[in-house]
Amino acid sequence: MTTSVPAFRQTQRVYDDAFDPNFSGSAHLYISFGAHRIRLGVLDARRNKFVALEDYEAERPSTVQNAIAQLQDLSSSTPLLEERKWQQVRIGIKNQQFTLIPEALFDLNARAEYLKLNAVVEPEQEMVHHHEHPRLELMNVFTVPAPLEDWVTSHFQGSSVEFVHQTSALMEGILHMAERSTRPQLFIYVDKNYVTLVVLQGLKLEFCNSFFFTSSEDFIYYVLFVLQEKKMNPDQDQVTVWGELLLDSELHEVLRTYIRHVQFGKKPTGVGFSYRFDALFNHRNFDMYSLHFCD
Repeated sequence: MTTSVPAFRQTQRVYDDAFDPNFSGSAHLYISFGAHRIRLGVLDARRNKFVALEDYEAERPSTVQNAIAQLQDLSSSTPLLEERKWQQVRIGIKNQQFTLIPEALFDLNARAEYLKLNAVVEPEQEMVHHHEHPRLELMNVFTVPAPLEDWVTSHFQGSSVEFVHQTSALMEGILHMAERSTRPQLFIYVDKNYVTLVVLQGLKLEFCNSFFFTSSEDFIYYVLFVLQEKKMNPDQDQVTVWGELLLDSELHEVLRTYIRHVQFGKKPTGVGFSYRFDALFNHRNFDMYSLHFCD
């Protein structure tokens, strides 16, 4: 008995009226890649403005291998991947295979050893990368699925290709949005069955981690745990949330039950958006938009 590969359905598609993939030489292609969701975004580098977005979500539980196969299929059906030469291609990896290392302690030759502290690395299946965060004075060490890296570097020959971790995009995007405060600030990004929690204080990173959850009880447990660990007050401190949840969703309801001041995040500042993006929820796609700030 054979098992069919889960289909991915398109859930968002936005193209600026003036967008033309033939001008990819002066544009950036951003890809947010996870086992259950693939987002593609295009930024016109001349105008510093997002001009296209496509979003694909698995209709049922998927795997990294399935998502890579879907990405390859899309390369013959969407103009965003049919075009192979871009000024910049940046891919954000969604997984829990990452660790943050203080910049002063970082040793390039020890990247795999750092990851072994909180992740199981399979050398034949994963490639180890790192991304520098100068303002935070740390390095994000993470893995990229080897088949994905092979396909991307082959498909986009002639383009400048870079891999970063989703948490790097989130941290940099949040730094652009956050205001300096003497109180810790909690920022939440919700994915399918994953929640990433980032705490800043005075624009310094206090906490960043991603947790797997299967219920709203699991979800709120991690949120309250971090609030407690960072001595934040759920009745006083503001919490900002982005990602895959809606105003009437169970996750939003449980947040409002335990935390008094919950607000949806906005699109990142420091970059423009075609008016076509006005039709999208402001708190969605933040991790993909924030790939722009991972220079």
